[in-house]
Amino acid sequence: NWPAATTGENRNNSTRFDYNLNNTLTWDYTIAQKHHFIATFVQEAEERRFWSDGMDAYNIQPSDALGFHYVNTATMANSAIRSNDTHETADALMARLFYSFDNRYMFTATIRRDGYSAFGASNPYAVFPSFGVAWNFKNEKWFNWDAMTTGKLRLSWGKNGNRTLEDPYVSLANLVNTGTMGYLDPSGKALEIKYLSLDRMANPNLVWEKTTSKNIGFDLGFLRDRITATLDFYRASTRDMIMSQSLPGFTGFSSIATNLGEVQNQGIELSINTLNMKKPNFEWRTSFGISYNENKIVSLYGNMVDIKDESGNVIGKKEGDDSANGWFIGRPITQIWDYKVTGIWQKDEWKEAQKYGQRPGDPKVANSYTADDVDAVDADGNPYKKAVYNEKDKQYLGNYNSPVQWSLRNDFKIYKNWDIGISMYSNVGGKSLDSNYMNTFNDSSLYKFNFNPYVNPYWTLDNPTNEWARLDAKGPAGTPVAPGRLYDRSFIRLDNISLAYTLPKDLLDKVHVKSIKIYASVQNVATWSASKEWKYFGDPETGGLATRQFNLGFNFQL
Repeated sequence: NWPAATTGENRNNSTRFDYNLNNTLTWDYTIAQKHHFIATFVQEAEERRFWSDGMDAYNIQPSDALGFHYVNTATMANSAIRSNDTHETADALMARLFYSFDNRYMFTATIRRDGYSAFGASNPYAVFPSFGVAWNFKNEKWFNWDAMTTGKLRLSWGKNGNRTLEDPYVSLANLVNTGTMGYLDPSGKALEIKYLSLDRMANPNLVWEKTTSKNIGFDLGFLRDRITATLDFYRASTRDMIMSQSLPGFTGFSSIATNLGEVQNQGIELSINTLNMKKPNFEWRTSFGISYNENKIVSLYGNMVDIKDESGNVIGKKEGDDSANGWFIGRPITQIWDYKVTGIWQKDEWKEAQKYGQRPGDPKVANSYTADDVDAVDADGNPYKKAVYNEKDKQYLGNYNSPVQWSLRNDFKIYKNWDIGISMYSNVGGKSLDSNYMNTFNDSSLYKFNFNPYVNPYWTLDNPTNEWARLDAKGPAGTPVAPGRLYDRSFIRLDNISLAYTLPKDLLDKVHVKSIKIYASVQNVATWSASKEWKYFGDPETGGLATRQFNLGFNFQL
């Protein structure tokens, strides 16, 4: 890419190289029509490389018409040279054996060995085994329930690895261009030299993040499989999580990428598919799915701390939490731990608000009144405890992630030519903190004018709402400028409505066209939020914009 510029030149060269090699060998054999064996062997290798260089030159003299061939006359203060080079490699070997007896008893065993260059030089490889058994009890001779057409019980255990890393060099030390420094050579001439520094510590022992899963499941079918269902109970434990661990200042680094802790997920998933109606000119199908997931931190850094009673006596030990990151043993990794806003100071509470350095219209923030609070005197000379906000005042308020999720889709076919689809989904139980109730919508440069460009019911003497603060509201001294308020992010979304029409085949045969389909759809049709106030803060699912999209298309097949 070599575009010309008005006052200079910009040149960029880049090359990307992706290489993938996959080989699969399968052996499938049946003995006496009852013993079925399938052996599968897989070999994989991949390599990705990207390198680029670029140069910016401005104010080329005497004229930019000289172009790239005279960039050394450019004003160097505005010029730059850039370069980048990344290289990743990975490989894997896998072997799997499947055995089935009489299509009733099934067994699968798999072992896989993966390697990835981004992990520490000492541990680039990891082995991941798994096995599963299944019992197709519907095929047993003694099972005589005619209404059930499919019945299978599944049990499985397996270990898997995660290699999703933001930086393929995260286990290595990294040099960065820190700046320039001046010095004098032996002759006394002043010179300038650029210097580099390390911005992270290497970790040659960084290993794969591993997840061990256990699963019990049922596959069921009724009425000739017009109703099918899948039910799964699972528990998954993730160990050796790749995290950024804080380091003491004397190391020269703020943190290091390392393997820490264990997080456990467990829950249940149910999916149901039904054929509700099937007529010559009408068909209706429904798909429904719902899941519930519990997440908790089992372990973090392994550092033990004392457990003390109310008198300060040590009564035991436990593994320490990481309050700086909001991680606590036994609680979800997405736990909300923060100050709790309980309401808005009203006009008859002005004296109490003064104790917190606030006035009516400001948010009330719960305080536990601990020994850290200090003695003070109010404007009338009355003594009181002045609240000092710290970690002891924070509370567990909820979970950012929604533990319950469900989806529903209905598909209709009319006269074999019309197809209609309607889908919706919901997240239930997710919470979020937001400080927009403090009326901080406007640009920071406009705060001094104390106005709000959004129409919302902010607090005034004539509108003493307990949900919205006054304009230019302030939090208590010692808390964030705009302490977040807790909102329920649960919602139901009518996600998609689609309509398609396929032209009759006998009509198309006359013009020698195989098929023509005309389709239209609307995405993000409607959203219902559990919190009325959340409409001011964007989409309840993402917190940003969720635009409604209209699509119209044609599909031709000759």
